[in-house]
Amino acid sequence: MHCLKHAVQVHQSKSEFEALGTQVLIIGFQETQVSRQWLERSGVSFPFLMDLDREVYRAYGLGRSIWRSWHPRNLWSYFKKMLAGQGLPRITADPNQMGGDFIVDRNGVVRLAYFSDDPTDRPDVEHLLTVFRDL
Repeated sequence: MHCLKHAVQVHQSKSEFEALGTQVLIIGFQETQVSRQWLERSGVSFPFLMDLDREVYRAYGLGRSIWRSWHPRNLWSYFKKMLAGQGLPRITADPNQMGGDFIVDRNGVVRLAYFSDDPTDRPDVEHLLTVFRDL
């Protein structure tokens, strides 16, 4: 759910990322049909790479955490959404898989490694753009 929101926010700045000569990739581990629906619903047009075995997730040190996924702060944010009538999306993948954002330069050097503290935690888009501008 929060990954979708973040991807949409990054996509809204797509022209800025492209002007900086960057290539944004989304890597996911959900089944193909679920991923297609996710992309169609979001309108995000970045390349989407499937990592069904989560090899990339492991290579970048993105673990799983029941505590961070179901932390009271997250449960509270879900509860507020329900009270506001927004409802919750159906969980179709591993809700305990932590995500992250990484910036890798042309030489394969990781310039930013952002490990999400919980499913709601993503870096600000302006921060990502700043890192690219500073390369």
